[in-house]
Amino acid sequence: MKHLIFILSVLIITLASCDPKHEIPEIGKLDPNAMILIKPAKGVQLRAAVPGLTALEIVEQALNIKWQSHYFNDVYHKEAKSIARTFLESQKDYEAPALKMLGIDVITQDGIYHRDFTHAFNIVITDGNNDTIAYIPDNTVSEARSLIEDAYNDQDYTEVYSLFDSAFTFTPL
Repeated sequence: MKHLIFILSVLIITLASCDPKHEIPEIGKLDPNAMILIKPAKGVQLRAAVPGLTALEIVEQALNIKWQSHYFNDVYHKEAKSIARTFLESQKDYEAPALKMLGIDVITQDGIYHRDFTHAFNIVITDGNNDTIAYIPDNTVSEARSLIEDAYNDQDYTEVYSLFDSAFTFTPL
């Protein structure tokens, strides 16, 4: 009986000392519909008529994004593989302007991290004639990679998707 009273006393003291306002921070949930925004780099003309393509013209003309990676379907290959995705009309934001890639190219619907795009290099955006009209610098991808991997390892999907919205930028040729 003394043990029961002691245990109840400890339980009551423990519960009384808890802060009712203390909550576990929300770090987001897996979103299989997430998109990766590819925006123009700083300094890129959005809509002005200048020599070379503007950001809006790149979005209008973009048909494919192509890259090389040692990862293909998340399997490492000694020899780099060429990978490509097509931009559908629904993956073009003319207001921003920006291009959109499927987030499942990086984090699958099951929450598995695929390295194909975050370990990419020689990333180019091509038009209907297969001409390169813009590129994503290799250092942009490598900087984003470490941040995305850290957030993913912490299961902080809010941060992962925030990085999807801000980390990738293209530069016109």
